Amino acid sequence: MTRDAPEPAAERRLLELLPWYVNGTLEGAEHDEVRRALRSSLTLRREHDRLVRLQRLMRQDDAEHAATDRAFERLMTRIQRKRPWQQPVAWRAAAAILAVVGVALWWQAGPPTAPQQFETLTAPGRDAASLRVVFAPDLAPKAKMELLAAHGLSIATPPTPDGVYTLVVPEQADARAIADALRADARVAFVSTPPADGPR
Repeated sequence: MTRDAPEPAAERRLLELLPWYVNGTLEGAEHDEVRRALRSSLTLRREHDRLVRLQRLMRQDDAEHAATDRAFERLMTRIQRKRPWQQPVAWRAAAAILAVVGVALWWQAGPPTAPQQFETLTAPGRDAASLRVVFAPDLAPKAKMELLAAHGLSIATPPTPDGVYTLVVPEQADARAIADALRADARVAFVSTPPADGPR
């Protein structure tokens, strides 16, 4: 605060009066008191300048809105003054434009795609004559083939990104027994459990 600045309590009261001073509704002794305090209080001057800028922005915003409203009103007046035989043509043109824009947006988005299907390693409904297997990370490809051949298994599909193999169990083979044997093998990290009603 500068010399002869008001005390903090008085300054707080003057800050509360400042918005009315800025908008021109403060009168009498309070108006004069705020005007005098603005000369000596840096805090009051800064708040005064901030409120003046805010008021100016609000007036500009109101003016822009008013101009927009007036332009809209003029447009509606022009539309309403058109002859009756011209109005349906205008509405049909607007509807055609909307239809073209809608088709363009639909085409850009592409046709709707079916939701992606996810399946767990033990998902029900899988072919009973298949097993899901994850091999040990350090198992060589040759060792995988030897392990599969030992049980008469074949690879149904390429492995998933997570390394899950779908294996086909030979006909008339005991899928549960093969799963148990693989589960006991250190070269296999995971084996799914075949359905209880699967082939044996």
